[in-house]
Amino acid sequence: MRQKTIRAFIVEDYEKLKNVVESKYALVKNYYFFLKENNEAIENFLKEKKLNYIVENNIFTSEKEKTQEVKIIEKEKIIEKRVNTKIYDKIIRAGVEIDSDENLIFLNRINAGAKIKTSGNVEIFGECEGNIVCEGEYLIVKKIKKGRFFIKVKISER
Repeated sequence: MRQKTIRAFIVEDYEKLKNVVESKYALVKNYYFFLKENNEAIENFLKEKKLNYIVENNIFTSEKEKTQEVKIIEKEKIIEKRVNTKIYDKIIRAGVEIDSDENLIFLNRINAGAKIKTSGNVEIFGECEGNIVCEGEYLIVKKIKKGRFFIKVKISER
């Protein structure tokens, strides 16, 4: 299975469509044209120009008539989650222990003997030799020297 991005123009005005296709055919020939309702004049024009188009969840191409059905998702629910983030722009020395519920970002190195534990995400952009316990969704480490990493995976039932 491969993923492909489909680019489409939403067609609302027949005259604008004709002007765009006539003047920029080379640029739009690989795009799809999305029609919200059946329009015989527009469909005939697109077939004549051998352009791909979509009408009411049906795909029509220049090579085949109706090929498959697609779902058009117009609105998508986005869930925003607010979490505090703490940024450390200093070297974390041996013996330092950080226990937090926040997302943590480290811009400098973490020395051996340092212990970091958080229920949030961790991003380390310097060298890391310390012990890291991450219970968040991800852990990013730019350069690992001798550090130990423990990632606790949260399993949720849906």
